Amino acid sequence: MTQKPGDGFDPSDPLGAWRALRDANLDAWAKSMAQFTNSDAFAKTIGLQLDTMLAASAPVRDAVQQSMEAYLAQANMPSRAEVVGLAQRLTNIELRLDDMQAQLDAILAALRDRPAALTPVDPAPADPTPGPQAAGRSRARKPATDA
Repeated sequence: MTQKPGDGFDPSDPLGAWRALRDANLDAWAKSMAQFTNSDAFAKTIGLQLDTMLAASAPVRDAVQQSMEAYLAQANMPSRAEVVGLAQRLTNIELRLDDMQAQLDAILAALRDRPAALTPVDPAPADPTPGPQAAGRSRARKPATDA
């Protein structure tokens, strides 16, 4: 009869007792660490350490940012601030174009709904028959001469 691992003590396994001791030890540590990390004192201590690290890293971050901007300027490439500014300007232009399109659509709708009485009935007719002066003209223009 064979036993499955985890069914209890197996006399044929010389390291079984050590495994059981290890598992019990890991479970005890896991419970105590979970209790410790869920405490308010731990949260306050970690928050204080994080604030200190962020305050200490601010000058380094600023120096890296300045050197990166200098490098990008030498490489003739835009910085992050310039790209963000350009994106804001393009967004503004796009919004203005959308507003202009909406206004144009409103004007076109108003012209379509305009009553027929307001449209001109008889515009000035063009003379379809050329007169005697128009018949003698050639299509090519002659250069003007100063006399």
